[in-house]
Amino acid sequence: MLGQDQIPGRLTSPADLDPERWKPMTYACVIDVPVIANGRGQGSVQLNNQPIFITRAAAVILGNTGDPETSGLFQDGQFLITMNDVLRAYQNIPIHADLFWGSKIEGPWRTLEYPIYYKGTQSVRFEITNLYTRILTPTADIFQVQILLAGLADWGRLQSNMG
Repeated sequence: MLGQDQIPGRLTSPADLDPERWKPMTYACVIDVPVIANGRGQGSVQLNNQPIFITRAAAVILGNTGDPETSGLFQDGQFLITMNDVLRAYQNIPIHADLFWGSKIEGPWRTLEYPIYYKGTQSVRFEITNLYTRILTPTADIFQVQILLAGLADWGRLQSNMG
């Protein structure tokens, strides 16, 4: 009813407004992806036991991407990403890296339009599918993609050890 006091929700209680509770956290994994077209690599990020809002995500090819003519490594975003956890899949089909998390040429970070909330102690799984056969120098069977998830974790109320 209008004008009646509402019981604060879990995310709007005064204790949750304490800035000491919420600290930046970043999680990452490195996935080995076969250089052949349609080669797939899998990896996961294990979130620790703090509740967290994932607010930013990134995927970037590791290696000598500054000299792609020599190395064969391009920050081209030409791979598909599938993201899921135990409870949900985050898309109906694998999505092109540039569509999923933004252009790899302009920069790897993307602020998510809607944060993803986890209660903690979760494993977020990723599968990356290479879209074309990459010719690397020196010759290699795989290339690596690092995936990052970042956000604010609730570390609880700050307790003083001073007495």
